[in-house]
Amino acid sequence: MKNKSSLIFTMVLTLLVVGALAAMVIMKQKDKAETDSVDTSTVDSTVNNNQGKDPVDTNKVDLKGQPMMGKKDAKVTVIEFGDFKCPACKYFDSNMKPELKKKYFDTGKANYYFIHTPFHAEESILGGLAGETVLKNDPDKYWAFHDALFKLQTHNGSQDKWLTISAVKKALKTAGVKDEAKIVDAIKANSEKAAVQKDIDLYQKHNITSTPTIIVNGKALADPMNIDAVTEAIDKALK
Repeated sequence: MKNKSSLIFTMVLTLLVVGALAAMVIMKQKDKAETDSVDTSTVDSTVNNNQGKDPVDTNKVDLKGQPMMGKKDAKVTVIEFGDFKCPACKYFDSNMKPELKKKYFDTGKANYYFIHTPFHAEESILGGLAGETVLKNDPDKYWAFHDALFKLQTHNGSQDKWLTISAVKKALKTAGVKDEAKIVDAIKANSEKAAVQKDIDLYQKHNITSTPTIIVNGKALADPMNIDAVTEAIDKALK
């Protein structure tokens, strides 16, 4: 009886393990199918041709149509060239931007623009398309979506295959956008591919080679991940 019970237990455990593995495979296939359903090839190549070059003409970045935080007529303008797949960008968004927002953007001393910079191929383009589509259809929810998508970034954000339509849907729900289905359909239709292409053209034009690249009143910072260096640059520009 004991041997028989052990055999039954082993069989049940094996079935549970096999079932769990099958479920994981199905979920991965679903995510892949959802990612593949967005034809990112309609956006021109994002190969970075600026390696080894320094940013140029950063005081002439065209900010028309870019998402902005703060007052448009603020004395200081902070620009970030960033990518939702970039771990350093997530750090900036989660650990540095809140302090800058409280001290400068919310007080009207400075404003902040984010330019989608898809350095990590198809998933980065999907992130850019999603961001631009939210900006177009529900602009008041852009920053909530922006932050929610960054929070979904995995530990190995630039290498893991995490930025899928499923992730976008989660971020849309977290941000509380008005019409999730409409925005998802627009993303799949590449309705804002021109806006993403404009951002790609901007980073190529200005020789942006890394994310995040932070620009304060036209000057690209040498140490954008140092909060003291960023605040020092803003304070200096405010004088």
